[in-house]
Amino acid sequence: MTSRPTTDAEPEATSPLAQDTPAATPSGSSVYGGRPTFALTRRDGADGAALTLYELLPEDQAAARRERLERGGSNRKLVIKPFEDVFDGSTASAFDRWSWEGWTAVKITRLSGTRLRSILPLVRQTLGNTDLDESIATSNGDTDVFLPETSGVRLALGFLGIKPIQRVDRMRAFCRGVAQMSDEECYYWHAKCRSPTTPNGEKALRTLLTDHIH
Repeated sequence: MTSRPTTDAEPEATSPLAQDTPAATPSGSSVYGGRPTFALTRRDGADGAALTLYELLPEDQAAARRERLERGGSNRKLVIKPFEDVFDGSTASAFDRWSWEGWTAVKITRLSGTRLRSILPLVRQTLGNTDLDESIATSNGDTDVFLPETSGVRLALGFLGIKPIQRVDRMRAFCRGVAQMSDEECYYWHAKCRSPTTPNGEKALRTLLTDHIH
């Protein structure tokens, strides 16, 4: 897969997560000692199920990212919530395994309806590849899954990229494309999609993965 189109500038930093977080390891973040740095929540409501993806960051790192976006003139706004406001009382094992004092949950996006159904194969594959519980994608009721960084980065691409798409065939093609990416490609595009200096990163990725569909 060709992952680096020439139409956009390179991201502002060469590190996978653009200076915000430590280097990735298969089990999560090395500096954080394997602590999960993303979380996926399922909530059932009157309109059906919804999945919301969050990135988990210490308060100072979340504030620093918000400042970078503001300095860069980005139209994107970070929704930063105290960790306990989102996950208080969670039954996920990672909730009790780590201390979350001073941590935040940065909302990536929420999917429901057609978009949720279109992304479920990517969710199942990503969770399955890390031996995580795939039932969040199929079960009823409220539940949380805490994710290692590599899995969270892949799902972040899927959640961000699918949100503006209107056609189901394009949604599915986009998610298939993300599923086929290497981890390195996912980190590259994740940095582009959230960097203040590359505001068209998400659009470029959607073009790459869906432009063949007419």
